[in-house]
Amino acid sequence: MTQPTLDVLEALLNAGGSELHGWVIIKETGRAGPTVYRVLERLREAGLVECRWEDLVVEANRPRRRFYRLTPNGVERARALLWERRRWQATVTWRPGLGGAL
Repeated sequence: MTQPTLDVLEALLNAGGSELHGWVIIKETGRAGPTVYRVLERLREAGLVECRWEDLVVEANRPRRRFYRLTPNGVERARALLWERRRWQATVTWRPGLGGAL
């Protein structure tokens, strides 16, 4: 499990079931576009993410956006993976005499 994948899962989980388009996920994660889109495609193939193209009004004068959201299974897996891989962040403490956080 890569850090970019965890970042994308976290962004989608934090959306609370709402759809996010790719640009928002890129901004939320601070990752490069190609990295985010590769992760999203792998997650879609694994059945953890569903996506859809927006219905674009001709007057919008911009490309169509693709929206992503976690599937119910994706929510479960994202929670479990983030807990397993990032739980150490919640337990980092400072101990006097040891030079800071451990």
